[in-house]
Amino acid sequence: MDCMDKNEEAVITAVTTAIKNSRKYGDTSEATIRQLAEEAARQHKKPKAAIKAVRTKLHSIMAPYLGDPDYTAVAQQLTEAFTNNDEERIIQLCLDSLEAHLSTRERLPIMADFYGQIFAITGQPQSIMDIACALNPLALRWMFPEFSNQLKFYAYDIHEPRIAFINHYFRLEGLEPLARVQDMAMNFPQEQADVALFLKEMPRFTRNYGDLGRPLLQALNVRWLVISYPSVSTHGGRNLTSRYRDFMHQLIDGLNWPVTELLFEGELVFVIQKDAETSEGL
Repeated sequence: MDCMDKNEEAVITAVTTAIKNSRKYGDTSEATIRQLAEEAARQHKKPKAAIKAVRTKLHSIMAPYLGDPDYTAVAQQLTEAFTNNDEERIIQLCLDSLEAHLSTRERLPIMADFYGQIFAITGQPQSIMDIACALNPLALRWMFPEFSNQLKFYAYDIHEPRIAFINHYFRLEGLEPLARVQDMAMNFPQEQADVALFLKEMPRFTRNYGDLGRPLLQALNVRWLVISYPSVSTHGGRNLTSRYRDFMHQLIDGLNWPVTELLFEGELVFVIQKDAETSEGL
């Protein structure tokens, strides 16, 4: 290893350690931090500049401005509610958690109808994966008004406390704790499921990772993809429907995937059936 390589490795280690020990981004997957540190070290010889670059990238990827609940407090409250069989309290705590994050907060007024219309097309899934899930798994009871402990609910995110919280909730509901700290850009899911959800995340995924969206969708071992986009901008209420409709059709151009479009208040949804070869055996 020459001096340049040694310096680069030193920068990577310094950046990874600094970010992992930071208050704002320390709860991010270490694999994600190291990957970004490696990219930054190729461009910056000094740790200070590389740390700044990684923080900027994480701000875009993690979007902390979208909001989070107090995971420790809500986990304890959920435990108490389940212990007391207090269904009303359980539902309220789930709603409060969903309201804490902008993406799911915007969906609250339409949530039951949203999943009802989607699953009317796909059929009621026995297994589901929620990619870059944020707090969406807390919508479990609206997705599946009746579910058994045989339901497989895979959820993926790079925020460690969030995943721990979701697994705690899954256990309380009698489900396997299948939420995972996993970076989609580094490691596509290998699990098999009926339906994959990728809700309002493709624009940010594309901004951060370029053309990786199409390979991700192709790699998912599912029968159905449910991809959604905001239909209006967060600031100013600009209509985005035509823009994202065109983007979606370009994204899957040439693939034998029949598409059904659903338009809800604030959200444009594409329910996509993957081709026979991809779906075979599921």
